[in-house]
Amino acid sequence: MISRLRGAVVEIEGDSVTLDVQGVGYAVTCTSALLHRLEENQECCICIHTDVREDAIRLFGFDSKAERQMFTLLNKVSGMGPRSSLDVISNVSIRELLHAIGAGDVQGLMKIKGVGRKKAERIVVELRDLVGSMADERASVARSGEGESGIRSSIKPVSSDAVAALEVLGFPRRDAEVAVAKAVEGGWGQGEVGDLVREALRFV
Repeated sequence: MISRLRGAVVEIEGDSVTLDVQGVGYAVTCTSALLHRLEENQECCICIHTDVREDAIRLFGFDSKAERQMFTLLNKVSGMGPRSSLDVISNVSIRELLHAIGAGDVQGLMKIKGVGRKKAERIVVELRDLVGSMADERASVARSGEGESGIRSSIKPVSSDAVAALEVLGFPRRDAEVAVAKAVEGGWGQGEVGDLVREALRFV
């Protein structure tokens, strides 16, 4: 799978760019944030998601790894294909999107172009679970790789893992710490990492 491309922008048309990589032209459908910083004849490096279907292989480009991470999560929501996921990311910042999900703000999500009530409700319910599951998985992997020190790290407050999970989603460490602290104040610091992350999203 292609996860990154470096080359020269040959052409920009609509939301698609043609990137010349050592003489091979790749068509990449991009988010608005990425398109905003690209110019023709410019050398650039693009984060890529490769979407493989029976009848086509499509490349989607992102301005950052955090954008690509959010796209991957959205793409797992029922009824959300790659095109819909890209449209959501192009019309709202990751921070605003995750805050709306954490707060259960269905009305706010419905303001995004192409998102109706049912889709907004699915995004809130399913993505909160997906983000929480991702946090639990990352925390579990980190602990299992620590050997003997894993015994000590496993008794640390789950807030450390929750902060790390929010950083993976693209939030600055300070903002992640503040959000997790507020969630802990509300009594969410004693359970699983995923539960704490889901609550912390309300405060980012």
